[in-house]
Amino acid sequence: MLLVKNSRLSIVIALLLVMAIAACKKGWKDHNDSTDPNLGLNLITAIKADPEAAQFVTLLTKTGYDKVLASSKPFTVWVPNNNAIASLPANVLADTNLLKSFVGNHIANGSITSGVTGTQRIPMLNGKYANLNNLQLDSSSIVTSNKYCSNGLYNLMDKFVPVKDNCWQWLLNSTGFTSSKNFFLSLNYTYFDSASATQTGVDPNTGQPVYKPGTGLSTRNRFLDNVMNVSDESAEYTFIILNDASFAAENTKLTPWFKTTSVDTTNNLAGSWLVKDLAVQGSYSAAQLPDTLVSQYGVKVPIDKTKILSSIKTSNGWVHTMSQVNFTLANKFPPIIIEGENPTGFAAERTAQLLFRNRLNPNTGQNFKDILIQNYSFASYWVRYLAKNMNSMRYNAFWVAVNDVQTTPLWSQRLGVDSVTTKGNFPYITVANKNYNEVSLGTFTVPRYKDLNLFLIGANSSSSSGGGVSVSVDYIKLVPAF
Repeated sequence: MLLVKNSRLSIVIALLLVMAIAACKKGWKDHNDSTDPNLGLNLITAIKADPEAAQFVTLLTKTGYDKVLASSKPFTVWVPNNNAIASLPANVLADTNLLKSFVGNHIANGSITSGVTGTQRIPMLNGKYANLNNLQLDSSSIVTSNKYCSNGLYNLMDKFVPVKDNCWQWLLNSTGFTSSKNFFLSLNYTYFDSASATQTGVDPNTGQPVYKPGTGLSTRNRFLDNVMNVSDESAEYTFIILNDASFAAENTKLTPWFKTTSVDTTNNLAGSWLVKDLAVQGSYSAAQLPDTLVSQYGVKVPIDKTKILSSIKTSNGWVHTMSQVNFTLANKFPPIIIEGENPTGFAAERTAQLLFRNRLNPNTGQNFKDILIQNYSFASYWVRYLAKNMNSMRYNAFWVAVNDVQTTPLWSQRLGVDSVTTKGNFPYITVANKNYNEVSLGTFTVPRYKDLNLFLIGANSSSSSGGGVSVSVDYIKLVPAF
């Protein structure tokens, strides 16, 4: 039977190989037998011969792109027909840079086939991107597609694709949104880029390069760097810009939770907390906007379409200007979770007694990690955790502390806030056996915005046996209480 099966398998493989070879031969035969005269022409020659492309040819020649399309490198060109070019604004025709960018907005590297269902984001020669879906390039319809030439292909369209600002460029060029614009610009900073600096020598003492003063300095923006780069042409975004009144109202709502010793610092922190949720990935027109967007930080952004002042299609998405985005404080300030397995310090070295554990919560069926230290012979032993950027507000504290190792004796532990002393901290709580639920610890207030040290503190005993001197924690949760 095995020989018969192997023989049948060999026959099937042989048939598949014959079919594959035949298909390849047919493909080459179709290619060689094609009578399309464009296959013998390069792109610029073929486009010049197309009467519907005459006006665009003039622009290709004026901008020097005719020479680009005469090269052996493959390109795809989306040619606006003569009627489309007739409606090109006069300022574009009169400005060399605008005209070159316009023409480059219709040419891409490589051979890209139109008529394929599904959106492709196409990088154009001017640095912009366009969306190609089936026979549509952005808002322009392709009326004649895939005219192959010796170095690529071209398509004819009923409209041109205008060069648009990206979301960030729109903001920079905008008027009437002074507060939003000024705040985003306040996040600019200067940095040194050695790649663009002029080197004048080498320091004989350090061996480090010496650069000409004033060179290599560039401007970056913290929102683009750290939140979302809405200037990136390759992706698409939805960017919300608040008018002055709405920006002031939301900023005022947030400032009490960012108390510092400086008014400017408080306003900067509140503003940063406001705008971090105003950009999301994905391109949503006004009609496509849901009633709630969710930022990359998990914050719900309520969208009341009656508050949209304008919607602007950009080269990488949409900008919506709005007169209100009424964030709820509970959404803006979600609970803070400090994981027990991520301590930042210990009262003393106790490696032999320290366990980082993987456990299963029988109530939820979920795995979790925690920390357990037993019999450490150190009175009031503590484990430190760092809660960064804590807002100036009141918090309700909880923990999950799992004792699944013994029913007796049970141990006690407490939470210390900013100190291991008893002043202003929580009382000792007995850790019950096999309690996987959150335990309420009480309430505390952070008077000003800062980093906060939290301490998991064991019993005031130096016992080294029996398990009565232990600490454990899965996580500590801090829930803002407004």
